Amino acid sequence: MVSSPRLAWLVLRRELAVEAATRETLVSVAPFVAALVLLAGLAFGPRPAVLTATGPGLVWLIVLVAAVPLAPGVAVAEQQDDAWDLLRSLTSPSTLLAGKVAAVWLWLLGSWGLATVLAVALFGAGATATGVAGGLVGTLGVAAVTVLLGTLLPAVTRRPGLLAVLLLPATLPTLVAGTQTATGGVPAAPWLGLLTVFDLLTLTVAWAVFPALLED
Repeated sequence: MVSSPRLAWLVLRRELAVEAATRETLVSVAPFVAALVLLAGLAFGPRPAVLTATGPGLVWLIVLVAAVPLAPGVAVAEQQDDAWDLLRSLTSPSTLLAGKVAAVWLWLLGSWGLATVLAVALFGAGATATGVAGGLVGTLGVAAVTVLLGTLLPAVTRRPGLLAVLLLPATLPTLVAGTQTATGGVPAAPWLGLLTVFDLLTLTVAWAVFPALLED
């Protein structure tokens, strides 16, 4: 019998294989992130001090906005093909959730990393160890919320505004705490703690609700 971690890894590997075949996330999200950084630079104007100060917050704002186009891809293919029953026969809801969250976490980490590199290169924003830790921890909670809403609203591709209205307020703690972890001169430990609590809360809610979402 295959163990739960092994099944979760197989779900993640399937998501990676789909992305490698379609490159949908790479094509849609990476240019989106780059465009937002460039537009922000134009909006803030040629003032290095302003650009440097706004860099950490801009990175996290981009991460949250980038989660919006990621959410519809969480479950729309399976639900359109009536594949949820097949997936549930092969794995449990918790392992399916783990694989889905891990995949979205990787996409969001990539978005965070790209936005951070661009902010450092173009805005002169600083990159700190606590900022990296905040990126690793904070994007996990955002991934859990993204998977939940993507499963709940698979047809939201026609109404992306509705998804944004739900997802952005739900992930607001990561915007505040993530920004503080990357801001120099601010004690990072309390904000990393807040991100950890947010992760635990969102993952617990996702674990409790996800089986019911698969039944719909």
